[in-house]
Amino acid sequence: MPQGGEEHPSVGFWMGYLRCMLRNRVPLYFVLAGGDQDEASLVTELISCLEAALEDKSAALAFPGLRQVFMLNNTSAIVRCAVRSDAIGMLLPPGWAGAREERMEGYIRDYLRVSWAPVVSRLGGKPGAMNALRRRHPLSAFHSAFQNACSMQTGWKVPSPVLRGDLRMAVSETVVPAYRRYLDSHPEVNVPAGRGAEELRRHLSELFEG
Repeated sequence: MPQGGEEHPSVGFWMGYLRCMLRNRVPLYFVLAGGDQDEASLVTELISCLEAALEDKSAALAFPGLRQVFMLNNTSAIVRCAVRSDAIGMLLPPGWAGAREERMEGYIRDYLRVSWAPVVSRLGGKPGAMNALRRRHPLSAFHSAFQNACSMQTGWKVPSPVLRGDLRMAVSETVVPAYRRYLDSHPEVNVPAGRGAEELRRHLSELFEG
């Protein structure tokens, strides 16, 4: 099981198996003869089974955010393999790829919700509040949570350069504007060296290398 959330080996194996199966159509016709399924429904069902198996495997990962990254990587890999293969792509129903794109957007939203919304929420704290998490100054609590999140996610990997860039951008657009708004609203706060908004953006640009 990939511990950095990257593509599971079963994806390459099963998508390769589908391509091989479709190249040998004569035996496939004998398998399907007399049954209720045709090639298209068989391919769609097999991919759905693979997706369900990946969902089950994601439960073994320790962190909720990592589970979302794992599903994002593997759904992207399935779509990429299917679209690049004419033999597979022509058999998939209309809207199949679009539905997976929407699913990937959902994985990104859920990843941001569980991994970064709690970090940003530290900026809403009030010094002196009774809640133990908010006894520290909000800015100190934020930087501590930010560093912990970055450290925890150092080993997480998104192999696709395009997907990696999109995910970094999504994190940056969640964290950096909120940080800037806080600083603009609290001009009395002294920001330590190396903790400006651009420094945060630079740290986030190093995520997902594995």
